[in-house]
Amino acid sequence: MAILERSTPLKIPIWTLGILNVLDGMLTFFGLSLGYITEGNPLLSSLSPFAILTIKLFLSLCLFSLLLTPFIAIRARHWRYLLLSANILYSMILILHASWLILVAIA
Repeated sequence: MAILERSTPLKIPIWTLGILNVLDGMLTFFGLSLGYITEGNPLLSSLSPFAILTIKLFLSLCLFSLLLTPFIAIRARHWRYLLLSANILYSMILILHASWLILVAIA
C-alpha cells in the first residue's frame, strides 16, 4: 500500500476533493429543497436544486476521472499543496454549510 501511495501522490487528495464536492452537493440539494437556504453562488442561483446536484456530481466525476490518468503520478509539490489547500478550504466551507443547516433545522 505504501508503494502505491508513493507512486500516486495525488490519489488521496483528488479522492478527498471529489467526496467533499459530492457532500456539498447533497447538503445544497437538501437545504434548497427544504427551503432552509438559498444558493449564494450567482452562477448557480437560477438553477433548480436537482440541476445544482447534477452539476456537482458531474464535476466530481471529472475529478475522479483524473485518477485514471497519469496526472496522479505527478510528483511536483505545488500540485500537492494546491490540492491540500483546496481540500482544507472546501472542508471549512462544508463544515460551515452543515452547521447552518443544523442550526436552521433545529430552530
